[in-house]
Amino acid sequence: MNDYSGENYSIWQTAPLKIDEFKNLTTKEKLTHFCLVAHLAPSSHNTQPWRFNINSENFEISISVAKEYILPASDVNGRQTIISMGCALANIKIAASLFGYKTETIILNEDKQIFKPTEHNTEIIPLLKITLSSDTPIESFDDLYQAIFKRKVTRAEYLESSEIPTNLLNEIESLNNDKIKIHLVSDRLRRLTIGEFQGQADNFVINSKKFSRELGEWLLPNNSASFVGMPGIGFGLGDDEAQRLHLGLTGAIPLNPADGLKFSTGGKIGIEKSPTICFLTASDDTLENWIAAGEIVENIFLKLAAHNIMFTMHAGITEVSLINKLFSMSFLGTNRRILSLFRMGYIKRKEDAERPHSPRWPLNKVITNY
Repeated sequence: MNDYSGENYSIWQTAPLKIDEFKNLTTKEKLTHFCLVAHLAPSSHNTQPWRFNINSENFEISISVAKEYILPASDVNGRQTIISMGCALANIKIAASLFGYKTETIILNEDKQIFKPTEHNTEIIPLLKITLSSDTPIESFDDLYQAIFKRKVTRAEYLESSEIPTNLLNEIESLNNDKIKIHLVSDRLRRLTIGEFQGQADNFVINSKKFSRELGEWLLPNNSASFVGMPGIGFGLGDDEAQRLHLGLTGAIPLNPADGLKFSTGGKIGIEKSPTICFLTASDDTLENWIAAGEIVENIFLKLAAHNIMFTMHAGITEVSLINKLFSMSFLGTNRRILSLFRMGYIKRKEDAERPHSPRWPLNKVITNY
């Protein structure tokens, strides 16, 4: 049995700061804390592609993309990576608002073509510059800030009969803007339809050598000491199952048909049994919209975490291009691009809520001038 207390999980032991504690930090320590909360954001396959650079003199943080962590099979355009960067940006903005700073964000590279993955590329590509300046603290952001330190994706069964409170769903819908639209689906028949699409996407992933090999590289045994990737416990896999699926997907051993079936049907069943599905679409498939979608996704996640509501990302529909297009046209009747899809609900089994967070690099790995 693993206790998940190793160095690769130690960053989650960091406690949130009170406003007075933050005020007593040096300029560099304040900027470091903003990088810390950004580093606790979710990322596709838990790649943690962000790299931060602190400028104490100008009170700025620059965020770059480590291109080697853009996945060539499942993120062929770098879209999911940039959405992950938007999640990190959201955490900085939330913490800044609580501690009395306003943020000005500049996109440093708007050409999305440069974020397409290439083999053996270790380039660090500048993406964002955030300048912070004094402002009035926004106390209402405290719940979201606190939620940053407990947020985690919980891939488990939710209580279908326990609906998400209407006022919270209204709060989520209020995050809509002109370019990013939030779609909430609670109707069971529509959830069944989404589940079918997700099942087809996951089945494609399992049966595609390119996709399955990549997934296997990032779906890890539970006792892995890796600082990146997804230990099988996050999918509810026991030690033997996680080890077997990792080896099977990577081709080290034949994939057990039962393991493949369980994995490919898990997303479908999870969607069918969750009370609410949420997905985001964009009017234009631009880098700016990818960042904006990431910000909205993380704000939704933190609102849910603050209310002890679980959530699970489902990448299949967004990553498999053909399924994405078919879903958009048949389910939405639109050409809008689906950027993110996840389900939400109250946990069914208490033990599932006790699963560990995903591992994380130490700060000296992701802050280039730590």
